Amino acid sequence: MRPELSSDPGTVDLAAAGSGPGLRSARASASAAFDRALTGWPGRCVALVAAYLGIGYAVAASVGLPIHWPVAHLYKQAQWIFLVLYAPLMVGCVLAMMGQERSIWQRARGFALSPAFFLEFAVAMVVVHATIMMFVNLKQFIPALNDRLYDSPLWRLDAWLHLGIDPAVVATELAHEWGLLPWLDRAYVLYYPAQVLVPLLFLVAKPLRPWRGRFFFAYCLLWMLGGLMYVVWPSLGPVYYRGSRFVWLDQAPYAQYLQELLIRDYVRFRSDPSFYTVKLYQGVAALPSLHVGVLTLFALSTWRWRAVSGALWLLVAVTFVGSMALGWHYAVDGYAGALLAWIAWRVARLAVDEAPDRDATVLALRRSALGDGSTLASRGASTSA
Repeated sequence: MRPELSSDPGTVDLAAAGSGPGLRSARASASAAFDRALTGWPGRCVALVAAYLGIGYAVAASVGLPIHWPVAHLYKQAQWIFLVLYAPLMVGCVLAMMGQERSIWQRARGFALSPAFFLEFAVAMVVVHATIMMFVNLKQFIPALNDRLYDSPLWRLDAWLHLGIDPAVVATELAHEWGLLPWLDRAYVLYYPAQVLVPLLFLVAKPLRPWRGRFFFAYCLLWMLGGLMYVVWPSLGPVYYRGSRFVWLDQAPYAQYLQELLIRDYVRFRSDPSFYTVKLYQGVAALPSLHVGVLTLFALSTWRWRAVSGALWLLVAVTFVGSMALGWHYAVDGYAGALLAWIAWRVARLAVDEAPDRDATVLALRRSALGDGSTLASRGASTSA
């Protein structure tokens, strides 16, 4: 079928853009990108996050606490993300200026600087950061929203599910015996670079881009569901409930330092809620484990790229074991996090309707509009043939 006869408005607009002059083509591409943002996954993600922000501000007003936005941190993080994403393109431009131009850099430039990509990139950054920042604020409000703690039933549930064995205690004792605590202490923080790199892969990697809308919708929803569970079922974690069972954490200095910092701020806020300054590391909550939940979502959503998905499943396993051995979480916290990830992914598949081949069609037409490759006429002829 000829692209200009497609039922997809974005495809039609891009087909028209390819046959016009440069300025008209750019305007048509920008218009198509904006229409796509309003009607496609960016619009749905923005609507979801806007509703979450509204609820967050209502909750903050109900307990008389402010919502803080660490703008300086967000700006610095945005700079790093831009650097990671656009540094290869900058290298390509420098090489082209030195006479080492390659077609791959032309395609990368046309893709990364297109209005559609830049708009989607901006929307993805905004919705993810807004969701996590609101989550961080609400997580620290937990003692003011629900002052009960459920560590005792979680500890008993862990033992009941595992035939009388306390999984967290067994994990920390075995990790100590095998000398794994220092390694787990370092491996546990691999979650943070994965949290940056995987979302970027969904924006730029060909195997994952067709499902980027579902991914970002599920990613934001997972943080929201996790925050809700924190409020409904507050718990601190095994290292705080029965610290005497985790006597070897001096071998895990990063975890030990952060645990002491967290509980000190938690106790101070619980005794005096007027003391409140948002910090990304603040807030103590065990159920669910969002470290495990987020990594599970990453592994589930990248299953079409088996090498990446396999590496992420391995990281899920390491993080799950580390969360218990370091005293952060009960085993049921990890199970709950993985279940929430599956639920979020299933909901996203219902909420965001994306055809896998649509993205490839739009990208092909965009490259034609930029003059890279064959003309739209020949492409349309070969398609109809």
